[in-house]
Amino acid sequence: MSRNYFKQKVLLTFGYNGANYHGLQIQKGVEFETVESKLFQALKDSNLIMEPNANDLSKSGWSRGARTDKGVHALCNSIAVKLCINKEFFKDEVQQNEEENVSKQRDKAKVDYNKVLNVINSNLPNDIKVHSIKLVTQGFDVRKNARYRFYEYIAPVQIYSDKKGEEILEKVNNLVKKFVGTHNFHNYSRGMKYTDPQSMRYILSIQVELFQYQDKEFFKFLIHGQSFIYHQIRKMMGIVIQIFQEELPDTFIDNTFFKNQLRIILAPADGLFLNRISFEGYNTKFDIPQRLEIEEEDQIKIDQFRPIIVNFICEQEIKNQVFSNWLKVLKEKNFNIEEEEENNNKAENDD
Repeated sequence: MSRNYFKQKVLLTFGYNGANYHGLQIQKGVEFETVESKLFQALKDSNLIMEPNANDLSKSGWSRGARTDKGVHALCNSIAVKLCINKEFFKDEVQQNEEENVSKQRDKAKVDYNKVLNVINSNLPNDIKVHSIKLVTQGFDVRKNARYRFYEYIAPVQIYSDKKGEEILEKVNNLVKKFVGTHNFHNYSRGMKYTDPQSMRYILSIQVELFQYQDKEFFKFLIHGQSFIYHQIRKMMGIVIQIFQEELPDTFIDNTFFKNQLRIILAPADGLFLNRISFEGYNTKFDIPQRLEIEEEDQIKIDQFRPIIVNFICEQEIKNQVFSNWLKVLKEKNFNIEEEEENNNKAENDD
């Protein structure tokens, strides 16, 4: 039976402000809006997902990179999906025979993926934006092929100390350097034991920068790792705040990697966002249609989207005192507060 489209597996890179969504991942049987539900609907509205596959992600070869939780943002997350390409997405200069069936072998070079990208974005809300579309192999899986993940965390300086940011920047840097390397992070996730193999994680680097938004100082952390367990990054950020607020010794971080059970506060999700995912291993293969790298044109789009996330995080503190109120509650509870219950779509859980 003939058809008027061919299937092409692609990698979509996209950013979003997660404030209005209950995480990235579609949740069966739940009516909450997620980023994936909006993105999948946009693909259907763009005539890129056919009706037989419209109710099942797996039929479209769907795989995701980082499953961000409620309130967590992404500058550049990644999803792989098989798109159904028809003639409306061919380059304008291509001479079309309306009676001729579409053939992948013959027509794949005729596709204008900028046109595909623009149509998808026209069907998305303003807080979600697709940055790029890359061709991938049929068996490509985002999670399995991801080599490294980069996260950022933004928090106001005042929740660490009453001092100026430049006065404590060196100490903050020295504290987060303790996370670099391979460590046992069992204390940084809920219900994980020291003997659990999943607790061993490798952090390549953490960079800290001080910046000002309006009249307020903020720290920005860039965390570069292979993968992260549930709550790991937020507790890594939380323990630094905890050391300042509870006047704990710097060695408190070192002790968390040993066989013990230590209480670590959970920093707000509001400051966390995925920066990007990298695919160095996949890019070394000789039979791939194109390398999965951020090109100059992609970077321009990503840079344009960045203020949507960064400004939102900073303004949440300036207008609503999100971080300040969180710290106030912690102090009222003498820093002995139960972790908030969250849904099963777990933040920065990349396994």
